[in-house]
Amino acid sequence: MRAAVVSSVIVTSLVTGCGSSRPRAGTGADAALTTPDAAVTTTDAGGVTQTAPSPTCASAGCLRAVTVVGDYDLATLRPLLEPAVQVDNGYSLYTLEYFTSARTALATVAIPYRVDTPAGGWHVVANNHGTSGVEDPCVIAGTISGAGLAGTFGARGLIGVAVDYPGLGTPGVHPYLVADIEGHATLDALRATRVLAAHLGVRLSGRNAVVGLSQGGHATLAAAARHRSHAPELDIRAFAATAPATVWEEDWRVGVAIDGPHVAYHAMMVYAWAEHYGFQLEPLWTTQTATIIDEVMAQSCGYPLTAGGPTIASRLGSSAAGIFSPAFLTAYTSGSWGAYARFHDFFTANRIGPYTQTAPLKLYQGDADTTVLRQSTDALVAALRAGGNSVDYEVVPGGTHTNVAFGFVAYQELRTTESIAWLRARLAE
Repeated sequence: MRAAVVSSVIVTSLVTGCGSSRPRAGTGADAALTTPDAAVTTTDAGGVTQTAPSPTCASAGCLRAVTVVGDYDLATLRPLLEPAVQVDNGYSLYTLEYFTSARTALATVAIPYRVDTPAGGWHVVANNHGTSGVEDPCVIAGTISGAGLAGTFGARGLIGVAVDYPGLGTPGVHPYLVADIEGHATLDALRATRVLAAHLGVRLSGRNAVVGLSQGGHATLAAAARHRSHAPELDIRAFAATAPATVWEEDWRVGVAIDGPHVAYHAMMVYAWAEHYGFQLEPLWTTQTATIIDEVMAQSCGYPLTAGGPTIASRLGSSAAGIFSPAFLTAYTSGSWGAYARFHDFFTANRIGPYTQTAPLKLYQGDADTTVLRQSTDALVAALRAGGNSVDYEVVPGGTHTNVAFGFVAYQELRTTESIAWLRARLAE
């Protein structure tokens, strides 16, 4: 388990001239980090009031552990940002371990630093990350990625929460694109952040928003669909996503039939679903892939872990026929599942569609995105609207998969300013 690990990349990249490893007393936000405030005690899903981490707690959203990463003032952050990036303040970083779906997960929290707490308290925004992998090496908590995703909001007068999913840095395989797990992890991370605030004496407004990119968009929409049933006590004012994965079987069936690096996403999904749902009835992999698949998934990610290092795609190759068994690939591409019929059930369970809406929804899609295609998001928006959901939808000219919104604080994306303004407006309503 890596809950207590603080990556040296954060220390070397962000601590130059920085402050201590513990909250310090002072004025404004500094005082808020050290002054207890009974008004911010929180009650978890089991009805238990929690104001401090408990390493054996076992109710949804309870906080098991906190690692203090450090405090980063504005002068420290500015040299690390692109010139066009506008931020308002530095932030204090924490890594959380919390309980969700009978497992544990991690999150990175960025709390505004050296600025006065708003009269009504801080709003909180959960930022769900895109595909990284399915095992511990692909965790973003305790890395520059976790800091950057949380910092997108932490540096702009909001509390940012970069959500990891169970299995990334915690025991077990990450249930990739399993809607229940992702949605609950997102909502439970907001619950755990309330406990952190109580523990630190940080005043919250009680208002939240949830955003995400790609897999994180799937997680965001899964959370939106489960908000009322899983965490009705959370006041969530907005959900927003960029290029969300929809997990529509008819789209994935077409994709797996075309060779390319995207086939790695199919391999991750099939592997994670087989592990999560316990599918062991028929062979999924070619004989050669079967001998290495566990090692590849345990040691590699969707991106190189070292300069020039291997990825899941480079280890497995770009041909579906070289990865999946002939019987499974035939079933997958045809939709005639036969002995693999449970995979049809898995697609159905994790498909994004109309839901009981509790807050405004904004979706962005780049028209130059070659990972999640525009027609996929167009179809999702049409289905949501046909099912009674209200969707604010914007297609962004020149937008690729990673330059539209909800990325890292260091980079100015095409809709960074507008997306944050939209969130602020919803949080203020």
